[in-house]
Amino acid sequence: MNKSTSFSVLPVLLVLALLLQDCAREVIIDLPEEAPKIVAVCHFNENEPFRVRVTISQPVYASSTPITPETVDISISEDGLFLDKLFRKFTPEGELYWESRDTGTPGLQYAMVARVAGYPSVTAASKLPLYAGLEPIVAKAEEMKDVALADGRRELRIPLELKVSKMPAANRFFAFHLIHELAVYDYLVDPPVFDYSIIPDSTFFLADGRTLSLLHNIPEPAVLINSNFWNEGRETLHLVARIPYDPANNERPRQISVEWRTLSEEYYRYHLSVARQGSSLPLSDPDAVFNNIDGGYGNFSGYTTHTYTVELPQ
Repeated sequence: MNKSTSFSVLPVLLVLALLLQDCAREVIIDLPEEAPKIVAVCHFNENEPFRVRVTISQPVYASSTPITPETVDISISEDGLFLDKLFRKFTPEGELYWESRDTGTPGLQYAMVARVAGYPSVTAASKLPLYAGLEPIVAKAEEMKDVALADGRRELRIPLELKVSKMPAANRFFAFHLIHELAVYDYLVDPPVFDYSIIPDSTFFLADGRTLSLLHNIPEPAVLINSNFWNEGRETLHLVARIPYDPANNERPRQISVEWRTLSEEYYRYHLSVARQGSSLPLSDPDAVFNNIDGGYGNFSGYTTHTYTVELPQ
């Protein structure tokens, strides 16, 4: 490179340096202040009482734990008629929540009113959807695979077809949870006999790439199925359950259970928005968390559920 060329490049480098310095400029965003409001979360079904957790909202930059008010007035109505007033309870970990004595009925609309002294009262409503169940689930021995794992254990892989028996015309909102149980056998007798079962555990599963892209883990625990999965007349979710076990400890897979949930739209939209908050998809803005609490924040939503138990061939 001659001198004339090097001198002509120098101004370009100076401009680039200035641009890079400008890109690194610190930007301060002044977020508007908002008065604290009630935050209420309640996911209810027909098998359990209504349970509501209440806290008070904080600024986005707050690092402390949200305040849980000691006194809250919460009532539930059913199709516009008063149903129950909730009372205080504590979890085994000492966390405060409010619980009803009554449970919901599928197909009916429920509403909640929560009041805390010094804050605006909040209201919310959601339907407890009618249950859309599955066809009988059968585990076929000839379709199972038993593979060796690197740590010396084995893994039983079980194809499952979760077919909705009567697909709703609209509001196709579902979630599921797989749980397996291992049995331990006494091999000192012939033939071996069942000794005891190991505490049931959540079951991992395999699925094709498109299916996995439409499944979202949520904290319930459960796996949310994106409603787009049911497009094009699809009615069946195909999975391969994975159950690891240790033959050296006389373990055998005993059964697998499928908890299937039919969700209200409020439940679906809330958990889908929460799942997308943790998405690592590039060039995508996080969704705002869905909120159906009027006058405050949180979620009040219903779902119906049933568990199918599948005994595994021994």
